[in-house]
Amino acid sequence: MTRLIFIGLQILAGATLLCAGPVDQPKTIPPRSETMTIPLLQGLLKDVVQDLKGESGQWRFTYDGIDMAILTSVAHDRMRIIAPVGPEAEVTDQQRQRMLAANFHSALDARYATSNGIVYAAYLHPLSSLQQDEVRSALHQVAQLVKTFGTTYSSSDLSFGSPSPPPRSDQHKEPYY
Repeated sequence: MTRLIFIGLQILAGATLLCAGPVDQPKTIPPRSETMTIPLLQGLLKDVVQDLKGESGQWRFTYDGIDMAILTSVAHDRMRIIAPVGPEAEVTDQQRQRMLAANFHSALDARYATSNGIVYAAYLHPLSSLQQDEVRSALHQVAQLVKTFGTTYSSSDLSFGSPSPPPRSDQHKEPYY
């Protein structure tokens, strides 16, 4: 069965290439601006969030009505934006499945995650290459994941396909790779 799926994927890929139109020239990607620093990030946050508290790359604030935090590590070149969704103990199996499906289809750059018994909406990125427009997008996506938990589980209007219903537990499934 796995071999049939693999052959089917090869045929589908070949048919897709045969049906493709002329190749467009790749769009020129604008050069990256300056390296993101803690002072640059703090300045941006002061412009776009409410109630900014903290310093040295560890801030709490409100964005679009959602309580959030940004945690950074210059030494490890990492940053994360997090917003609590709720207690993990209150998440049903169906909600957990929907969160995992959303991480694949509709959460885009943000993700649902758990830590210390709390479900979070989270966005992780290298700090130095982070651009101001990416920070704005990340804040929006994290806020949307919190707001859409329990309904659409999405960070924007964009979705990569739609999740299929979970398989029944009595069905044997072959791996999908």
